[in-house]
Amino acid sequence: MAATTNPLHSTHPASIPPISNQRFAIAGILTTVYGISELPSSVESVACLWLLHPRLQTQETMAPIAAQMIRAWNERVTEGRTGRPLKGLIAVSFDQRNHGSREVDARANMAWRENNPRHAQDMFSCYHGTSLDASLLLTHLQSYIFSSASSPCRLTQHLVLGVSLGGHAAWHCILHDPRITAAVVTIGTPDYTRLMAHRAAKSKLKTWTSTSPPGAGFFGSEDFPRALIDAVARYDPAGLLLPGIDENFKPAQEDLQRFKELVLQHLGGKKILNLSGGADKLVPYAVGEPFLKTLKQVTQEDRELNVEFEDVIYDGTGHTMSPPMAEKAVRWVCDVLSKGGETKESKI
Repeated sequence: MAATTNPLHSTHPASIPPISNQRFAIAGILTTVYGISELPSSVESVACLWLLHPRLQTQETMAPIAAQMIRAWNERVTEGRTGRPLKGLIAVSFDQRNHGSREVDARANMAWRENNPRHAQDMFSCYHGTSLDASLLLTHLQSYIFSSASSPCRLTQHLVLGVSLGGHAAWHCILHDPRITAAVVTIGTPDYTRLMAHRAAKSKLKTWTSTSPPGAGFFGSEDFPRALIDAVARYDPAGLLLPGIDENFKPAQEDLQRFKELVLQHLGGKKILNLSGGADKLVPYAVGEPFLKTLKQVTQEDRELNVEFEDVIYDGTGHTMSPPMAEKAVRWVCDVLSKGGETKESKI
């Protein structure tokens, strides 16, 4: 179950040169900021795209997509296709918890099949923590990069793009931080419970196979402890917004009403692009489908929720961010930036 291949290995067109980058230590986290040198000289408003890398990778993995995004946006600026006021774009990446410069236990990044008995706890706590780190860094970033009293620039908009493990974290970012108003989720899932059930079955865990029906004793066992169930219910999109949905995507009416209220509270005014591989076996689209179908339904039926949600499946694509996915993400982000969307103030 390990993501041994970098899901971004084929994403970046070789014709696009690298982008400038500067590294800062913010709150003890090594943080790379891309595109400051390329900011147009007349810009005052700056958008920030937070880039969250896949499992078993590092922040450097996101450099190609940072270059692709920033160069595409600056091309629109040059051509006058960005609207007014003029806005610049930077991108930020950092190592997810227990990855790269922050690794403390390599086994904790592995799956059940790779002899990590705490796979469920380790992965959820890792990317939940990463979403908290993104919020922390967002709070302090401007004081590091635009610290001069004479600097005209200020950060006015925040977006997030995550891939695989970073995609899981991106769902948390868009759900829980009101300052992040748009998200691109690539080969990630909003439903951790169903993802782990899928992996437990494929891994033939004893806690899954020893009961009739299989899986009846899995949740609440040592492989998925009660405290983890409680954490998922508080922070995971499906766990918080729509627990207990059945295979037919038919939540009870009272659950659907609660779902709408929570969508308005957590996602009102936000935009989400979800990109999935139709042949992805590591994070199958099916595990998030009940939640995604319900989100599409309610956002299309109730415009007062003010949520823009686009869900795209790429047939024949596995667990990778393919070039067509990257091109779609770039166009989508540039379109979002062109429409404005100042970030909300927050006490986070």
